[in-house]
Amino acid sequence: MKKTIIDIYKEKIFLEDGEDALHLAGVIRRYGKEGWTKNKISEALGMINPKLRSLSEVNDISGRTNGIIAMIKDPKNYLPMDEITIKLAEIEGISTKDYATFMAGWKKFLKDNSAYFDDFLDLYLVFAFKGNYNDNGIIEDLVKMTQNVDFLSLDMATFNTFREIYNSLLPSDKKFVADSIRDPYVRGALTKNAKALLIVDGSNIAMVGSPYPDLNNIFLSFRLIGKMHETPWPFKIIFDENFEYNLRGTQRRIFEERFQKHPDVKFHSPADELIIEIAKSTNSWILSNDRYHDYPKINAIFLRFDGKKVWKD
Repeated sequence: MKKTIIDIYKEKIFLEDGEDALHLAGVIRRYGKEGWTKNKISEALGMINPKLRSLSEVNDISGRTNGIIAMIKDPKNYLPMDEITIKLAEIEGISTKDYATFMAGWKKFLKDNSAYFDDFLDLYLVFAFKGNYNDNGIIEDLVKMTQNVDFLSLDMATFNTFREIYNSLLPSDKKFVADSIRDPYVRGALTKNAKALLIVDGSNIAMVGSPYPDLNNIFLSFRLIGKMHETPWPFKIIFDENFEYNLRGTQRRIFEERFQKHPDVKFHSPADELIIEIAKSTNSWILSNDRYHDYPKINAIFLRFDGKKVWKD
């Protein structure tokens, strides 16, 4: 008796590659849930096969040639017309004389077999999958992306790319990735972002518990904020203009190398003025032990730091 597509599907689905293929289809659907960008298309193509990434440069996503991009963006209405699907069409008796007829036949097939396939992405990946993808590949990419990143080197491009892929993962995968991020603040910003700007009164925090400025206070406070229930990101650190001249030894070298030219580190005297000005126009959390009594009250969340812990005031 001649095998049907469903017969072959049932055989494949019990193999490891078949299960991986359906899982990948689910990841891609979740990944594009909020809409597709050129970068996200490239990432999705790479999940299927790294060699497909170059297809993301294609502008026309319809028709026979670029059907795989069309399928990723709209998997209920498009299927690539390639060697794999043409062979499947022969098994199912679907015409391949032109793309419109080809798709009409496959749409009927999808409707008739909705118990097996959510959309054409399921169908295509189960039959095309060669083991190029696995969960570990995506997880390893995300872990590598943040392996050597701390709060001073986390940039917007890394943040956005990470969040887009991370949000498409299953909860168990999310936990593994989150636990693998070394820097607590980076981990908090990437996995439990408060969607607020963190404004740090750098001069004020550096002086906590010491007669001289200590940058370790800033590093510690960021780590502690990363462990809070929510973590505000991005951030700005505001120092008084003469702050660096009070630093000694290695403290000054660290300041010059890590802080002085950082795009999110600002200098203003008095620092309070710039902190209040920024906070007025943004949804902000302010880390400072200053009460700002000389300024009009602003709608911001205040964090305090005593050298050992950070808390909401």
